[in-house]
Amino acid sequence: MKPQKENPMTRLRACVPLYSTLAAIALILLASPSLEAKKQKAAVDLNTATQQELEELPGVGAATAKKIVAGRPYASVADLSKAAVPAATIKKITPLVSVGAPAAAASKPTQAKEAPAPAPKEQKKPQVSASAEATVDLNTATQKDLEALKGVGPATAKKIIAGRPYASVNDLSKAGLSKKLIKQLAPMVTVGAAAAPAAATSAPKKDVSAATKAVESAKEKAMGAKEKALATSEQALTPPAKGMVWVNTESKIYHKEGDRWFGKTKQGKFMMEAEAIKEGYRESKQN
Repeated sequence: MKPQKENPMTRLRACVPLYSTLAAIALILLASPSLEAKKQKAAVDLNTATQQELEELPGVGAATAKKIVAGRPYASVADLSKAAVPAATIKKITPLVSVGAPAAAASKPTQAKEAPAPAPKEQKKPQVSASAEATVDLNTATQKDLEALKGVGPATAKKIIAGRPYASVNDLSKAGLSKKLIKQLAPMVTVGAAAAPAAATSAPKKDVSAATKAVESAKEKAMGAKEKALATSEQALTPPAKGMVWVNTESKIYHKEGDRWFGKTKQGKFMMEAEAIKEGYRESKQN
């Protein structure tokens, strides 16, 4: 009896399950890298992720997510420590996060929101020095405005105030300023329109004879009652600089600080004592 030949189709059918199993294993092996790639693509970008996306990370709650958003931008995952994120949490989320390239661009809006307050303060500082660049009126400027001028200190500023009023910049020589300093200040200062009428109060120098002194002494006594009434009813003016005296332009007498008529006579102005004597004023006997 001859042996029967094996049918090829029968062998093929027997091999089909084996081929199917091998094909399935190959597909699984091929699919593994793509799954890993998907996981890598799904890494959360610390510089662009929303708060909700950050909260999905292990160990990250709402408070930590807000810290991460506030601490942007990040150059590396380790920078999370600057946002007060615990080291244990950083270690846990390191494989799940990434730092994207747009980190540099993201820093601009974040910094703009965090630092609006200091910006106005820094802009105010140069505005103070702007007074030195503008022309300063010699007849109305405060001592602080004058001290802002180059070459003018507290002592020189007081001299300028004491020497008022000025009709021109060159009149600063009367206040004891050198020609060099006057030339230096000329481009930075001006003389206001109010200087002209104020200058009329300064009287020309006179030679006081014995007869004139007697007349002025009698005039002083006559003015005493009037000045006394003014002293009790009016508030004394405050001198612009320490050590100045109050000159009565009508009686040609000056009063020192502490005198009851200091800064209270109807006609008068403040001057340095040396300038008052130079202008022909006499010290009050009440001083």
